[in-house]
Amino acid sequence: MQFKPNFELLSDWQNVKKSKDFASNSSYVAFFKCDNKTLVYMCDVHRLNISFNMVDMCFADDFGIKPDVLLTEMENSGFERKLDWHGCQDNTLAYAAAVATKKEIPVVFADLSDEQMIDVLKAGFPDKEITHDVLHQVLRAGPSKDKMCEYLNKFGRNRFMLENIAAALNKYNTVFAIFGKGHYEEQRLVLEGMLGKPEYITRIKDMRGDFSDIKIDPIKLCDFKL
Repeated sequence: MQFKPNFELLSDWQNVKKSKDFASNSSYVAFFKCDNKTLVYMCDVHRLNISFNMVDMCFADDFGIKPDVLLTEMENSGFERKLDWHGCQDNTLAYAAAVATKKEIPVVFADLSDEQMIDVLKAGFPDKEITHDVLHQVLRAGPSKDKMCEYLNKFGRNRFMLENIAAALNKYNTVFAIFGKGHYEEQRLVLEGMLGKPEYITRIKDMRGDFSDIKIDPIKLCDFKL
């Protein structure tokens, strides 16, 4: 069986069914199984602490699934860039890539580069001058406030992400994808068309140490003098 996304099922931002209606108001994991293929789709809320716990949970031995490949929402132009939340290292997208690399799991940067995003916007808005500054303004505004961003997602970024997911499923048995929750809402019907309905994991395991039974008795080294 060859997986191929049906882009006609992609949802516009205004018409998506919100996560709270089928999973959770917060971060969650969509768990797809079809034949002998598994897609673990982590719906990230960028820079939210619970998302780091989700990454650790999905890579943990007791999660029961060892991914063959990781797809992450990072530009497919190399790692040496520091642009907003997608490029800086202190975010769950890069953190997941680092954990996968440490575990010797191949990593795919499955988002468009700036140049590719600009090309998409130029094709959709030929009368506008599209520069890197304009692109970053569009991305910061988001699809709920900017028609150009909604177009970029529908005809560029979401398609590329879904193409990568399909290619990964055609090559590997277990795929771990980490993309923003908003992207999942727009892609959900396409994924269900390929893989069927998912199960959702909404209870995120806290991977931090449990110190609830520890009593801390601090020592004093000096007195304060005003």
